[in-house]
Amino acid sequence: MSKLKDLKLRQVSAAAKAGNPVPAEKIGRRLKDIRQALGMTQKQLAKRLKISQPLLSRIEDNAGSCAVKTVAGVAAALECEFLCVISSRRTLEAMIREQAQIKAKKLVDRTFSNMALESQSPEDKAYAYQLKKLTDELAAAPGPELWEE
Repeated sequence: MSKLKDLKLRQVSAAAKAGNPVPAEKIGRRLKDIRQALGMTQKQLAKRLKISQPLLSRIEDNAGSCAVKTVAGVAAALECEFLCVISSRRTLEAMIREQAQIKAKKLVDRTFSNMALESQSPEDKAYAYQLKKLTDELAAAPGPELWEE
């Protein structure tokens, strides 16, 4: 076995064994890497799966758009488990706080603009206080209404 093939085999093997997360758009590439590291052709894997080789090729090219069951089936045929990971880009608390602030700003802006029409416009400090207070209230008990447009 060439040094490059041996290195790739060790890298793919280690990544597969560790269960390292893979972005959805790269799942097909991971499946293909595992198949190739095993020295298996698309035709051989397709035969195990009882599907056509062109269909397997499409799955490897775009597994991110396949049904989870399909991807899990290909992984199983490669004697691997398909583990799903959903990872948040930010904390859920931060998302709630941001949405609460957006919602609170709309409500406070509407109230303060109505007051301005009646020549009762409060100071900036009052606006900031009301915005923070309403944001805190909305963030403390998030529910479906927080996400309504």
